[in-house]
Amino acid sequence: MTVQFPGAPPMNAQWIVFTDLDGTLLNRDSYSFAAAAPALQQLASLQIPLILNSSKTAAEMMLLRQQLDNGDPFVVENGAAVLVPEGYFPAQPDLESLGEGSGYLLKRFSDPHEHILEVLADARHCGFTFAGFSDWSAAELAQKTGLTEQAATLAKQRTGSEPILLEGDLASFQQFLAAFHLRAVQGGRFLHVMGQYDKADGVRWLCRAFAQRYAPNPLYTIALGDSHNDEGMLNAVDCALVIRSPHSADIRLTKPKAARYSEAEGPQGWNELLLPMLQQTYPDDEARGASGAANPDP
Repeated sequence: MTVQFPGAPPMNAQWIVFTDLDGTLLNRDSYSFAAAAPALQQLASLQIPLILNSSKTAAEMMLLRQQLDNGDPFVVENGAAVLVPEGYFPAQPDLESLGEGSGYLLKRFSDPHEHILEVLADARHCGFTFAGFSDWSAAELAQKTGLTEQAATLAKQRTGSEPILLEGDLASFQQFLAAFHLRAVQGGRFLHVMGQYDKADGVRWLCRAFAQRYAPNPLYTIALGDSHNDEGMLNAVDCALVIRSPHSADIRLTKPKAARYSEAEGPQGWNELLLPMLQQTYPDDEARGASGAANPDP
């Protein structure tokens, strides 16, 4: 089938794909990505970077990247930081080490998690009532979320945000946080206390880094998401692929003509939108490899 591209990619363009996880690449209930396997295999065959961009922590996403056999950079905690495998890009002066022997460098957009906890301690002293991930043991968090205790342990390893359950008035809590240049963003169940950044910050930083890596080839950037939380990411790329969900109608795009919408939800919708675009643009994987666009000089 012929796909009508929302903005045709330039000739010899290097594709970069950004994706949300829960409800987009992952089934919202089972967390499976099996239905997206054909498109995932095509991306791997074409050596197209797949950038995971999620509210999940670095520890959670490292486990998923192993399952996906993904070796590309990724964006954690709604844009709190970008983690880059060592040696992936030329030397970047604004990167810090994640820790000796970790194999990753960190581009931070958030205040450290410890600072957010200090602000939340002040909020308690001012009379706000809430509880968050740092207040609960892994067993307690597992009970509240339905996660396994192992998964809850990974979810507690925060870089620059703190999910909480707030009792009382949200507006006054937001006003308190604003004095510290923080905000609370509603997730599926929890309020995420975080800085003034979103998923788009990581996208823009990575696009600049990829532009240097793949020069002189231009980039063609795609993002897949299913909710308002993905809006910034979807608006920061050339082509927005919106995955059907109970919340996808809330997404407001600045370039609606550069968007496509799935009929199916989750990984089925992910595959529905992305695979035909890949097959139409790269009908012959060998020709892609011979072009050199996906294999920059080291």
